Amino acid sequence: MADDPFKNATEVFSAPIEGVIVALGKGIAVAQTELDQNSLKMQEGIDSDPALSGLGLQATWYQFPRVELQLKLSLSVVEDRSTPSGPTPTTGSSLSALAVRRRLVAQPVSAAYQNHFNYNAQASSQITLSIVPVPAPAAVDGTTAPPRLSSDEAQAAAFGSTAKFNVVTVSGKKSPDPKFRLDINFNPAARLWYVLQYDPANSSAPAIVVSVDDVTGTVRVIST
Repeated sequence: MADDPFKNATEVFSAPIEGVIVALGKGIAVAQTELDQNSLKMQEGIDSDPALSGLGLQATWYQFPRVELQLKLSLSVVEDRSTPSGPTPTTGSSLSALAVRRRLVAQPVSAAYQNHFNYNAQASSQITLSIVPVPAPAAVDGTTAPPRLSSDEAQAAAFGSTAKFNVVTVSGKKSPDPKFRLDINFNPAARLWYVLQYDPANSSAPAIVVSVDDVTGTVRVIST
C-alpha cells in the first residue's frame, strides 16, 4: 500500500496571500495534467492500433472551461523590517536605515482557526478568483507548428531501433517488406511519430509499434 502523502501534514493558520493563490493554481494545473496524460494515452492507443490508426480517430480531450473559487479569509498586513545591504544613511529618521516590506497574510477561516482564536467568521474577507484557459502559443503563421521530421526520417529512425521490422534491403537501403502494411502517423499534440507494421492478412499477429519524438528524435519501442 502506498504511503499516505498527508501523514506528515501539519495545518498552518497563516500564509502569504500569494502563496495561497499559487497553491490553488498548482492544484488545478495538476488535475489538468492528469486529464491531458489520460488523453495522450488514449491517442497513443489509437495511433498504435492497426484497426484504428487508419481511421483518423482522435482522442477526446477534457479541460476546465472556467474555475471559480471563493475564499473566506482573515487578512492581515505585516511588515518585514530588515537591515539593508547597502551603506546606512546618516540622516533622517531611524526608520530610514531599515528596508520595510509590507505583505498581505491570509488566514483561512476554518473551524480550527475559529475555535483556536475565537474568531467571528462574519468579520472575514472574501476573495473571488476566476481561472480560465487561454489558447496555447501558436506558430508565427498562426497555425500548428509543422513536424520537424519528415515521415521518411521517422521511418528511418524506427528502422534503426531494436524493433524487429520486416524489411527488405534494396541497394543497401532498408525498405518495408511489401507483404506487410506500414503506417506512419504524426500526433501534433504529443509531438510524436508512430510507426507501425502489421500483417493485414493475419489479425492475430501482434503489430510492431515504435514512437519517435519529433523534437529530440528519441525512439521508443512500444511493441515488437
